[in-house]
Amino acid sequence: MRGSQKQRQQLSLRQKSYLATRGLVLEQPLSDFGTLMDRFAAGSIVAEKHVLANTSGDTWNGDLDSFADLVDSTPAELIVDELLDRDIIDDSQVECARFVASDLDERGFFTKQISRYAFSINVSTAEVRRVLAAIRTLEPAGLGATDVAHAFALQMSRVLPDLPVTACAQFLRTRQRSVSPGVIRACLRKLRIECDPATLQHIFTVLDPEPAKRMISGPTCIVVPDIVIEQDSLTGALQCSVPGPAWGLAIDPMVVSSVRKDPEARKQVLMEVTKVRWIDDAIVERTAILAKLGDALITSLAPYFTNQSSPPSRVPVEHLMQATGMSRTIMVRALRRKYVKTPRGTFRLRSMVMDRWQTAAAPAKETVALLLQSGRDSKAMSDREIAERLASQGIHISRRTVAKYRLSLGIPARYFRDN
Repeated sequence: MRGSQKQRQQLSLRQKSYLATRGLVLEQPLSDFGTLMDRFAAGSIVAEKHVLANTSGDTWNGDLDSFADLVDSTPAELIVDELLDRDIIDDSQVECARFVASDLDERGFFTKQISRYAFSINVSTAEVRRVLAAIRTLEPAGLGATDVAHAFALQMSRVLPDLPVTACAQFLRTRQRSVSPGVIRACLRKLRIECDPATLQHIFTVLDPEPAKRMISGPTCIVVPDIVIEQDSLTGALQCSVPGPAWGLAIDPMVVSSVRKDPEARKQVLMEVTKVRWIDDAIVERTAILAKLGDALITSLAPYFTNQSSPPSRVPVEHLMQATGMSRTIMVRALRRKYVKTPRGTFRLRSMVMDRWQTAAAPAKETVALLLQSGRDSKAMSDREIAERLASQGIHISRRTVAKYRLSLGIPARYFRDN
């Protein structure tokens, strides 16, 4: 009895390992298969990474040499180039600009004492100030500021050109722990600057405590499509193909032959060989699942792919699940980090699918938009009053849901609409 229970437990662990392997392979994008095979090979004693044969022509060969290597400039170089392109500095100030730009911290702030810094690089204090003033005119706003409050003041001055930056920064330094709409209104009131609600909202969209991070470009992303949808040039029919991975796992025959006389080692090797076969089966299953997804997309979005409709449609995830026979767990894994190449361009696969809550929310969200745009009385309604009005029409949603839909539509709260 104990033996059978232990056997059932081992079988359960074996099934869990198999399902985890299938799920990991399914959610892996084609461009990262090399890394995935490296991980599997590093944890195995019999498997080694190898290149799959490209016999069908549908396998991506993994060659990235055709893509140009982009050498990203540093933020300091970008700042100096922008200053020169806009003729803000002359040739005599380039060396000082390079020093100042390279000494900005990771947020884009210049925190050094200007007179000491000018002495250390052997230039005049006035020249350092001129370079800093030039840097503060660049995008993103806030570069060259002395601290977060100064950066916020510089960013606010892009919206309100008449704003006294120094006085605004001094006020914000006293409230630096919490910069809320009330703090901004109090600051503008003290500076005697009038600001309507729409402008106040615009101010909050430009506030950024770390402006330099918007200058740093991420690593170059090479998009390799997991699904390819093409249109036949003769018949005009849409066809779907799924490129196979360029990398796989092979079993090292030397390791297998060396353990034939050792029962324990042979048992371990057989387990590793089984895992390699699991990975091969998972790759075949991944290809079949993505092929089903591609065929379902062709059925649902054929007018868009063939230029018969302009706006890109989104397929409800429930329709894809019914068309492919997949469970929701498999569907989520299949959509993750995948790209599809179509006659209209290359898109992220997830962007072409509408989730369940989005499908259910569409009628209610549309009703909220129509209600708030229908007349003057409806614009003065609060979220609770909107929820009650919708309930009378048979749409039962809470006040918080109304607020969520309203914000997603870009409609401000009643206070800002009234003012």
